[in-house]
Amino acid sequence: MFAATLALVLIAAVTVAAHMAYSKSVPGKDAALAESPAQLRVWFTQDPEPALSQLSLDGPNGEVAIGKTTVSEERSVVAEVPSTLGPGSYTVKWRSAGDDGHVQRGDFAFTIRAAD
Repeated sequence: MFAATLALVLIAAVTVAAHMAYSKSVPGKDAALAESPAQLRVWFTQDPEPALSQLSLDGPNGEVAIGKTTVSEERSVVAEVPSTLGPGSYTVKWRSAGDDGHVQRGDFAFTIRAAD
């Protein structure tokens, strides 16, 4: 009985570990920036699937238009920020899938400080 339970736990752990995960980003989580970023980039623990990858940006006044999300080198996705963002809090939402095809979602925030 113990061996069967242990086997199930190990299988579950391997399955969970197989999902891609957020690794880092620019801007970073909870970053406080002096100026608007030119692009958003998110790195993952696996190569992102282009057809399932998407970045979006919400700002103080709602959704902010950004460029098309593209898969870049180094297990990342990137989107250009075509306009200068004003001071305030912003949330980047990401969606992608890795080797196993399971879609993962997440978000992180950053702030642009008002000029002194």
